[in-house]
Amino acid sequence: MTATTTIRINVETREELKHLGDIGDDYDTVINRLIREHNRENLVRYSRKIVEERKGDFVDIDEL
Repeated sequence: MTATTTIRINVETREELKHLGDIGDDYDTVINRLIREHNRENLVRYSRKIVEERKGDFVDIDEL
């Protein structure tokens, strides 16, 4: 089993986390979901930046 730890959060934060979870989720599940969403958003932002910077390197599929 994975080791666990205790983190200190204020009551308001705990209440917000409760609202983000589904029935039966523990805080670890909710926090991991938030981390995945954060990473996904960063990837999308980075991808859009690359596409914008390299627009001239791409070819329209209809031109192939």
